[in-house]
Amino acid sequence: MMNRVGVSMTGHRIVCPRCKTTLQLPAATGAVKVKCPKCELMLTVRAPATSAVPISVPPENLFDSLPSSSSSGSGRSAAAPPSSVFRPSGPVTVYQPPKPAKKRGGGANAAVKIISTIVGLGVLSVVLCAGGIFAIGYLGSRHSGWTSVSYKGYTINMPAGEDRRDKSQQFPGTTVHELTGRRKETGSQYSLVVADLPAAIDPSIPIAELLRDMRIRLSNSRPVARSGVDGMAGTMQSGVGGIEGSDCEIFVHNRNLVVVMYSPYSEIRDLVGGQREPRSNESELDKPSEFFDSLEF
Repeated sequence: MMNRVGVSMTGHRIVCPRCKTTLQLPAATGAVKVKCPKCELMLTVRAPATSAVPISVPPENLFDSLPSSSSSGSGRSAAAPPSSVFRPSGPVTVYQPPKPAKKRGGGANAAVKIISTIVGLGVLSVVLCAGGIFAIGYLGSRHSGWTSVSYKGYTINMPAGEDRRDKSQQFPGTTVHELTGRRKETGSQYSLVVADLPAAIDPSIPIAELLRDMRIRLSNSRPVARSGVDGMAGTMQSGVGGIEGSDCEIFVHNRNLVVVMYSPYSEIRDLVGGQREPRSNESELDKPSEFFDSLEF
C-alpha cells in the first residue's frame, strides 16, 4: 500500500512518516514513487511547485544570507530559524532510483527456444504414437489358441479361455445339446450341436435328402468328410437354430445330427448387440479351418 499522507518534503529531501528516515532525492526529481530503504514503505512524492520566473534557492538555510538586525524594542539580533527547518536531524539517505531490469534473452534466442520445444514435443508424440501402433498391432495379431474339449461323445477344439456356454433344449421327439465358445480377440462364436434324430427320420438316406426333410437350407453346399464320416458343408440359411451367414458342416453319426458351426462376429454383430467394429483380420485371428479340422468322431 502506498502512503500518500504525512510525507514531509523540503527541497529535495523527504522524511518517511513510519521510520523517520530522511531521503535525499536528485535535483531533477519530479513526481515519483519511492520505497523507503529501511522500512520499505512506498511513498508518493508530489512534484514541487514551479513559478514562471525561476528563483535561485541556495542549497542551505535561506536566512543565512540576510543581514542581522535589531528587533524593535528588544535590543537583540533576530535569531536564524533552527536548522531543522531545512535539515532534519538524523542521517540523510541519498535516494538511488532502481535500475531497470535486464531483459532476459533476445528475441532470436526466445524464438530458438520455442522452436526447440515444439520440435521436441513433436518427436515425443511420434515416438509415443509409433509405440502405441506397434502395441496395438502386436496385441491384435495375437491368437489366444485352442482348447480340446469332449462333448456328447465328440472331440473338437474350442477357443482357449472360459468364455464358453453349454445348453440343452427339449423338442418334440428330440433333444438338442449345444456347446458354444467365443474368440475374445474378435467376438466370433464357435458351436458344436448334437441332436437326437427323430424316430421318423431314416439316417441311412443321403445327407442332402436328410437336410431337405429337416428343412435345413445351405448355400454354397459341398460334400465334406471328417474321421471317415461323410457330411455336407456350406453357409447356413435356416434350420436347427443356426445363425444365417454362419459357416457349417453337418453330419449324421449314430443317429445323431452333428452340426459344427462358425459364426464370424461380422455376421452376428447385430444379433449379439456388439458395439465394436469387426476386426479387419477377423478370419486370420479366428482360423475357422483349424476349428473344423479338429472335429473327431
